Amino acid sequence: MKKIWITVAVVCGIVVASLVINQLVAQSTQKKEMMSKPIPANVMKIADKSCVKCHTEPGEPMAIMHLNLSKWDKYSAAKQADKAKAMCTMVTKDKMPPKSFREKNPNDVPSQEETKVICNWAQSIHIAK
Repeated sequence: MKKIWITVAVVCGIVVASLVINQLVAQSTQKKEMMSKPIPANVMKIADKSCVKCHTEPGEPMAIMHLNLSKWDKYSAAKQADKAKAMCTMVTKDKMPPKSFREKNPNDVPSQEETKVICNWAQSIHIAK
């Protein structure tokens, strides 16, 4: 009878330990997903050409109000995801860069391939809710 109680106690201990470990791993994964991340180099190369002139300090105040690439690392992961998706939308609809920039800097307008790079990056950002 004593062996049965010892076996039950050991099994219960293993179950409790596995539940605690599972919870700790889940919390660690969630924290990593919630951390802000830098813009990948391939996307930043496009942004340097097409966005940085206005969307970094001391750029255009209205542009900075919508997206401040100087403070990207200070945005929460959720805000980064929203901003990245907005970047995709704006370049896809040819709303960014603005018409005046396009006319003065035609070589700095993102190509269709560069737009795909931005949108693929934006869609790859997943935030746990």
